[in-house]
Amino acid sequence: MNDLDRQQLRIYLADHLSGAAAGAARVQRMAESYRDTPLGPDLARLAEDIPAERDWLEDRMHAWGLPPHRLKQLATTVAERVGRLKPNGRVVRPAPMTAVLELDLMRAAVTGKRGLWETLRLYAEELGLDPARPAELIVQADQQIATLTALGERARQQAFRRSQGAA
Repeated sequence: MNDLDRQQLRIYLADHLSGAAAGAARVQRMAESYRDTPLGPDLARLAEDIPAERDWLEDRMHAWGLPPHRLKQLATTVAERVGRLKPNGRVVRPAPMTAVLELDLMRAAVTGKRGLWETLRLYAEELGLDPARPAELIVQADQQIATLTALGERARQQAFRRSQGAA
């Protein structure tokens, strides 16, 4: 890591780790909220994969001597929870469009995460990282994006119709 700017790398990784913490919390809540709908099984799988990737990234940061910014993670987690409070036109249960919006947000987050894995693949040798690992994570991100896209399409089919059922 001699030629890498450790400070810039730490900031970059910490920003992604903060986003991963918020994304993991969001997808776990979504998996719970939609578990009894057709979205449930795919969201449950994502709710296992995404936190595992977050944990892997955090472990790597510690191994590289680049500790995460805990305050930044806390702020991002709080922002994710506050984002749940938006009005959706329903008092007790979520509006059908809520699933569409959440799936759109998760797809955008996973697309951003894919960029992290591309960066780690580029610098794998300097980081002492087996380049096969970021390559695997890129493939996994592509699969997650495809899953979120398909779930979003399913949710969109019903979300904006007057008589909508469960997504």
